[in-house]
Amino acid sequence: MNRYPDLSNTARARILCRLFPDQIPAVLEFIAQQTAALLENPAVFKAQHDERLFSFECLLSLAREVKISIHQGRCKDSSGLFISLFNGYRACYTGHLLIRYTVENQSGHERFAIAVRLLFRM
Repeated sequence: MNRYPDLSNTARARILCRLFPDQIPAVLEFIAQQTAALLENPAVFKAQHDERLFSFECLLSLAREVKISIHQGRCKDSSGLFISLFNGYRACYTGHLLIRYTVENQSGHERFAIAVRLLFRM
C-alpha cells in the first residue's frame, strides 16, 4: 500500500469512487454545469479570475478538455470518467470544482466532504 503523500491524483480519485460511488454522478453533473457556464460566458469569469497558478487562457483550455472528456465518457462508467478527469493538469481544474461542490452541497454529504478534504486538500 502506498503512503498518502505518494498517491497520485488519479489514485485519490479512485479511492473516492470506491468509498462514495453514489455521489460520483452528481459531482460529474456539477463539473459539467460549471464547465458549460465558464465556456458559455468567459468574460464574466475572467473578471473574477485573479493571478493564480494558470492564466485564464490556460484555464479555458483545461475547461475545454474536461468538457470533451465528459461528453465522450457520458454513457460509459461514471467512476472511470471521474478518475480520468484527475489525470495531468486537468486535476487542477477538476479538483477546484470538486472542492466547490463539497462547499455548495454540504447538507447530507458531510462524510463525502470530509473525504474530499482529506484526500485533496492536504
